[in-house]
Amino acid sequence: MGIDTRTVSRLESLAVELPSWAFGNSGTRFRVFGSPGAPRTVREKLADAAQVHRYTGLAPSVALHIPWDDVDDFAALRAFAEDLGIRLGTINSNTFQDEVFEFGSLASRAPAVRRTAVDHHLRCLEIMEETGSRDLKIWLADGTNYPGQDDIRARQDALASSLAEIYSQLSDDQRLVLEYKFFEPAFYHTDVPDWGTACAQVAALGERAVVCLDTGHHAPGTNVEFIVAQLLRLGKLGSFDFNSRFYADDDLIVGAADPFQLFRIMAEVIRGGGLDPGSDVALMLDQCHNVEDKIPGQIRCPSGVGTMEGRTWPPRGPPGRLHRRGLSPEDRR
Repeated sequence: MGIDTRTVSRLESLAVELPSWAFGNSGTRFRVFGSPGAPRTVREKLADAAQVHRYTGLAPSVALHIPWDDVDDFAALRAFAEDLGIRLGTINSNTFQDEVFEFGSLASRAPAVRRTAVDHHLRCLEIMEETGSRDLKIWLADGTNYPGQDDIRARQDALASSLAEIYSQLSDDQRLVLEYKFFEPAFYHTDVPDWGTACAQVAALGERAVVCLDTGHHAPGTNVEFIVAQLLRLGKLGSFDFNSRFYADDDLIVGAADPFQLFRIMAEVIRGGGLDPGSDVALMLDQCHNVEDKIPGQIRCPSGVGTMEGRTWPPRGPPGRLHRRGLSPEDRR
């Protein structure tokens, strides 16, 4: 299969969304590691993201995570981002940290727990009205660790009911994007473990419900590009979370483990029309920079998915925020 010059031209216009959480301190299950100059607020995260866009020209929007990025005035935050030359993008919900969600959230069979989870997503939709965001992305930690712990089929019914209520409150220009993950933190069964389950749930909702494919959320040996082709064929591929994995959900820099896999995935995206003008397929990085600096790590990533050909390097314009809190450029490296 050959890739013609149209592939290169499409990659030239590529846009890759950055996640706000990629710029903060992160770590493993055992420790969070601090980095000099790590952002303390969502505004500082946006400033760092703007620096990445300035150097790559490929990262014009930033995904927010609620409640990690919650503020009193999202309209003001939107204006702040636009002043930096970027915009606010996908709103990601969080139903995996509060005590009430210990045994599930949208898929819980406890009505009060589901109510709390649905209300959180309705609040996210309100935020989207203020930020001008199109996509509400939902990833669930819901599942069980032991056979017989709960009724698997009833949990699917509960999830369908929860998603239907959220979907019914979307405005005409908003989408619900359901992400799947093979395992973790639930180990016996996960309520949305694969693309088939995610696709079945969103297909029951309507045209504005689609699937997010995280490249690290699959069993070893899974042919990810086949899944890409199928979801595009069905019109249900809404977005990507790009990262790389050696073992499980490693969240390494995209292309680190198997650069050719990234090529195969992007080839299927292009062949399926995912980068055509007017396409709704969104691309985002979802990586965890534990041992590398945040801004340089992020700069490397969209450059790996796209191309720097024809762009000025180093870029022209005012200096970025490399001196936050008196840190020198050397401290930031």
